[in-house]
Amino acid sequence: MDLRQLRYFTAIVEQGSFSKAATKLRVAQPALSQHLRHMEDELGVPLLHRGTRGVQPTEAGERLLARARAILAQFAELPDEVRGESAQPGGEVRIGLPGTVSELFSVPLIEAARERFPEVRIRIAEAMSGFVLDWLRRGDVDLAVIYSTSDPKGLGIHHVLTEELCLFGTPALAAVTAAPGSPVTLQAAAGLDLILPGTGHGLRDQIDEAAASIGASVQAAIEIESYTQIKRLAERGLGYGILPRMAVREQERAGVFRTWSIEQPQMYRKVYLAYSTERPMPSATRAIGQLSWEILRGLVAGESWAATLGEDGDPPALYG
Repeated sequence: MDLRQLRYFTAIVEQGSFSKAATKLRVAQPALSQHLRHMEDELGVPLLHRGTRGVQPTEAGERLLARARAILAQFAELPDEVRGESAQPGGEVRIGLPGTVSELFSVPLIEAARERFPEVRIRIAEAMSGFVLDWLRRGDVDLAVIYSTSDPKGLGIHHVLTEELCLFGTPALAAVTAAPGSPVTLQAAAGLDLILPGTGHGLRDQIDEAAASIGASVQAAIEIESYTQIKRLAERGLGYGILPRMAVREQERAGVFRTWSIEQPQMYRKVYLAYSTERPMPSATRAIGQLSWEILRGLVAGESWAATLGEDGDPPALYG
């Protein structure tokens, strides 16, 4: 058994299928199957269950997976350890971001990374937080900014900041009689014509759960997943929206929207920096993770991001 076989086996498990692993590794699928057979023959035990939903590791496969990840992580860090701390990190770091986070964070991160770590190339992918989390678990991204931590197994998660959710709408809408900037109860907001993401979206689920806690229900007038489109529809006067205050800050300053805080209960959302603890952590990923933490908190401290700093005050070690 060699490192290549361990890498192939780990990719098959993480991707959930031979075909996806072959695409990611750029290896012919029959070659992957042959390597796995050789491993099973050498060890004398089956390593994978093959079914209609893909492949899953057997009990022996789970044991091998844990050891393989540890070995691969140590091997990935070996060049950095040999070169010493003075060596500049290099390579590609993939980061998954929700769209609203990317609007504020991507440019400062890329600029700072180019200055501090010129040998590192950053690739940013945007999607809803739930998709970003899936990418992180599959290994499609190395770092992620996410909102939900309901299942933190296998992840390193650090609370960066907490942002307020607010109700907003155009000045032409008259359903909200409270003065702009003053609070509106969630019970009252639930009775408005709302433009929201559909059920299953993290933000919508949070709103629905908060409404259920006070015996209310939310019936959205319009459901659409894109925050950008929610704002565009709200600008046309088709209803009110509920989004992070940061997402509508520019429109509020321009007079396009009026905003109201939500109370009973107050509505907040936590933002986390996340990474896998089950895969190798190269020095470039560690460096960009620490830089991301610094920049995200700096945006809050500099009031570019309307939020409060998270509970985790110390920078994440990121395997360090």
